[in-house]
This record gives sequence, C-alpha cells and structure tokens, in this order.
Amino acid sequence: MNVFPGKPVVILCCFAAAVWTQLSHGQVMRSPAIEKSETVVEPASPSPPLVLHARQQSDPPLRYRLWPAPERRRPRGAMVAVNRSMLLVAQVSAKQKRDFLDRYDAWSQMPLDELPVEQAKASCLPFETAIGVLRTGENWMDLKYDLGLEDMSFSEKLGTLLPELQESRDLARLLCMRARVAAAEHRWTDAVDDLRLGFRLSEITAHSTNTLLSRLIGIAISESLLETIESMIQQPDCPNLYWALAGLPVDRLFEMREAIEYESTVAYHAGILAGLDELPDEIIGEARALNRLKELSDVIATMYDSVNTPAETTWLHQLSTGVLITMMVQPSRQLLLENDDWKERVDELSDAEAVLRASDFELSRIRERWLAWSLLPSDLWDVSKAERDAAMKVSTDTVTLGGQLARVMLPSFQTATSSGLDVKQQHHRLLTLEALRMHAAETGALPEAIDNLTPVPAWLDPISRKPFVYLRQTPTEATLSRAAGRRNKENLTLSINLQVTQ
Repeated sequence: MNVFPGKPVVILCCFAAAVWTQLSHGQVMRSPAIEKSETVVEPASPSPPLVLHARQQSDPPLRYRLWPAPERRRPRGAMVAVNRSMLLVAQVSAKQKRDFLDRYDAWSQMPLDELPVEQAKASCLPFETAIGVLRTGENWMDLKYDLGLEDMSFSEKLGTLLPELQESRDLARLLCMRARVAAAEHRWTDAVDDLRLGFRLSEITAHSTNTLLSRLIGIAISESLLETIESMIQQPDCPNLYWALAGLPVDRLFEMREAIEYESTVAYHAGILAGLDELPDEIIGEARALNRLKELSDVIATMYDSVNTPAETTWLHQLSTGVLITMMVQPSRQLLLENDDWKERVDELSDAEAVLRASDFELSRIRERWLAWSLLPSDLWDVSKAERDAAMKVSTDTVTLGGQLARVMLPSFQTATSSGLDVKQQHHRLLTLEALRMHAAETGALPEAIDNLTPVPAWLDPISRKPFVYLRQTPTEATLSRAAGRRNKENLTLSINLQVTQ
C-alpha cells in the first residue's frame, strides 16, 4: 500500500539517510548525517488531563499478552507471512487505500469515544484477508531476510529498493486502527491481539535488515502502537496491561548497535564508493593515483547530482575542476606525518597519492572514533558527555576528501540512538501509569509518592535513569513528568485525573 506511487523506499548512501520522524502517511525524511542547530523550544500548550480508572491486574496476570507466549513461538521465517500479506494488500483498490490513509491521521488522534466506529471498520474491511495472512506468522520468530547486502558494491546498495519498509508502515496503521475500533467497542481481547501482531511487525521490520533505516521504521511502528495503548487505558473498563507491557522485549525492539556497526562498513575506506579495492601498502604511483581520484570524484558528483545550496555547488565545481584536490595537497601531507605507516615516506608520494592516502587515514580515524564511542551503554553517556559528543560529531574542519565523505556517509549517532531511547521512555511511562492504576484499585486513591506503590513497582525513566517525577495534589489528581529527550522536548508533564468507581 505504497503511499507515494512510483517513489519506492530506497537505501541511500548509508542506508539511514532517511529518518522517519513520525508515523503519519505524510512522512518527512531528513538526513541523520546532518545535525540540526540547537533552538530554543517554545513552551507547548498543556495536554488535556489523562483520565485513569483504577484497575487490578488480570487473573491470571498474563491473560493479555503483547508478545507471543513462549510455548507458541516457532523457529520459522517471519518475512514469509509479511510478504504474503503485502501481496494481498496490493490487490486492494487504490481508492480504498486512499480512503483509509486520508482519514487515518484524524482518526488516530481522536479520543476513542469520538471515533466514528462504523466508518473506521468499513475503511479497514478491505484489508481483512491481508491481516489474517499476516497473523499466520505472528509466532514465527526467525527474522532472517537475506538480501545479500553485505556482498553488494556501493552502487548496488545505493540502488537497492526496500518497498517492504513502506508497506510495513501501512500495515502497522491498519493494526493500530483495528485496535482502536476494538477498544471503542470494548473488545479488549481483539484489541490486544492486533497490538501484539503490531509489535511483532515492528520487530520484523526493524531486524529484517541491519540498516538504520529499517531499525528506525520499526521503532516508529512501536511508537504508534504505544500511543494507541495510551488511548486505551483511559477507558473505564480497559484491563490493566502492566504485565503485558512488561513482557515486551524493548531492548531487542530498540537495539541499534548492530545497525550502527553495519552502517560503518560503508565508510571502511574512501575508494569503496567507486567499487575500488583498498589501497595497497606499497606506493601506487602518480598515474594510478590520478585515475583513482578521477573515479572517486565521478561517483561523488553522481551522489550530489541535485544540490540545493551555493556552498554545495561551489564544492562540486572545485572537485570537478581539480581545484579542491590541489587545495588538499599540503594539509594531506601534514596529516600523513601523524600516520605511523607513512610518516617516514610522505616525501615519496605524489600529490595525488598523498591526497588519497590522507583521505583514507582521516576517514578511518573518524570512523573508528565514531564506532568506539558508540560502544558505551546509554547509562554511561552523561559520564563523559563532552568527550563523547565531540567524538561522535564529524567536524566541518576536515582537511581531506575522506573527511568530507565521513560527514555524508556516517549517520548522526545521536539522532539514530535517541529514537529508540525516546520510545523506550514512552514504554516505561505507560508501565508506570498502569502501576498507578493497579495501586488505586487496591487503595482507592493515587499514592502520595511513586516509590511506595502496591502491588507492583513503577519503572524508571530511561533517559534520566531515575524515577519519573511524580507530584500528588489530591488523592485523585497528580502530575507525572519525564526527562526531555533529544527529539521530544514538549509536553513533558502529564496531568493525571483518577476516576474512582464506587
């Protein structure tokens, strides 16, 4: 159900050159290799109070599951069911697809008691068979989907299409809407069934490849599902989903390390862009160096075939005319004096080879520094924040072609990792809200403090690594505040209004 006909999702130069900032069908793409300048965040208008209803845990506790039960899991390939489902979606008429997508954003933001249930059900109905086929693979846990990306040249990777990612996002919208309809009709088992299938789709999408693009789209799917759950738990008879949420493997769902390591392989050496082998240890001579520079320059020009700024135009002109290479000769020789392998042989190199060798050296230095600091777990990020931020950001003062390429080829680590951390925070906050509902069911009131809940504990804010900030005004009114994330700095505080049923 491709929203943009004729514009399939493409793996860009480092696969994650597109970050989906939200899950609406009017997605905006931005490059994570480019850091946005810091801006002052204007105060957001306060969100309406979150209405909670006291609710005990289910009996048995895992009556509702958002992840397949252990005894149901099977070691089969999950993408088989996903691809079969997509083929069936492709048979739905364009008008029916558009009718659903045009209404999705408005319907997904409505309170459940305002949702036009019959219209929403009718809009989802054409996709019933596709969802049924998708459900056949709900318990298939093998995520392998071998596209042979590791063995492709850079140009082949650049041209690889991944329409599956776009289609997965559309399937996720259907599941979210089906869950909302079921919740509006108080069919809680059906709602949870669709959400569980959605979280499996999130994992399958995220891990079908090791690209950051697939990870980020998988995370966006989970984010939409969690937003649906937040709407559901405000209904008076919604079951308590504390244990269902606790059963989600969030560390796996939002894991980024393998994708970050995979992305780094595209920046292994500068010549990889043109499908060239690594430079040999021995000197190659001026003629071969000039040919290699020419091939590399041609590929870079192709990558930038559409430029938007005078600075980019100037840079490309300097590259094509050789002016840029000439400007890099002296800084390149200076840089090679810091390289143990070449500092004694710098004078033996032609100007062209000096630029090539220095480009590989600077690119390797930036890449290895970027990879090394990405190994730190999130709970240590603040310990050496200044050093880490400096190491992870590619400076604009790079002196070689390799340094310039690093700015394009290496995605922003902060942008990549913040998405998963922000959604993990959303998950932990939902668990805390469900713990509050459970506490209120036992005591008839909100707790005085968040550290004395009964019978289950609140979860920590994964960004601050401390409890969410909780303040009770009355036995039925309180606020719950979270730490500001890198991309989500608005509506930090929830106002909670507890409705107690006599």
